[in-house]
Amino acid sequence: MPTPTIETILTAALLLAGTALAAAEPTAPAPTAPAAQPEINQAQQLVFMNDLLRQVPAGGVLEYRFTRRGKDLRDIQDRVKATVTRVAPDGRRDLTFDFLSEGLHLDFHPATDYRGNPVPIQFLERDIKEMAEATEGDIGYFRNRIRNAFSHPEVRPVRILVDGQELDGTRVTVTPYVDDPNIANFKTYANKRYDFLFSDQVPGGLYQIRTAVPADNDAPAVIEEQLTFERLTLDALPTAQSTTEPH
Repeated sequence: MPTPTIETILTAALLLAGTALAAAEPTAPAPTAPAAQPEINQAQQLVFMNDLLRQVPAGGVLEYRFTRRGKDLRDIQDRVKATVTRVAPDGRRDLTFDFLSEGLHLDFHPATDYRGNPVPIQFLERDIKEMAEATEGDIGYFRNRIRNAFSHPEVRPVRILVDGQELDGTRVTVTPYVDDPNIANFKTYANKRYDFLFSDQVPGGLYQIRTAVPADNDAPAVIEEQLTFERLTLDALPTAQSTTEPH
């Protein structure tokens, strides 16, 4: 699998959030009014355009536990780590990633001057690539279905339990393939569901991502994956990297 760069991640974020930039042709007449930009809803803002790393200092390592289980699948437990290596005066951050291991590993390039938590985008990029490979389908098809689903998500306040403490959170749910006219080609994913749990009280903002492909007749899920926040730790960094204000 090719190595995703941060530019790829950012492009995916824009596509998934349903935004686009278009340059007018040189010969086109000047518009009488600026074109309206697509409105970004709460779900798109949370998942793709958030600024939830403001609680994470330079040297902070966000650790997430990844699990996978399902019918005829070997249970997997793994880790995702995102490390903040520098915080600029404007709050933008440099990050490095250790995204899963062995056969699931993706070598995401470091992010520079990034604003937000890219882990949800990385999770979706991995998920999209795996579905495309499993079905020999087009990555663009799966990306477009997820993008469209985020234009009409289910968003609701929830309470989440973290280390025995109840916290306020927000759950975003999308079902990209329900009522998809082309789903006959990808029947396995017809009822696939994505749940994202966010809380300002969790470092990095993201508490959990869960995807599930349910089976018929209340049988165990065909496949279920969870990425859950586990801890924030601090790594020692050289002084030049850990500086947040200019001297």
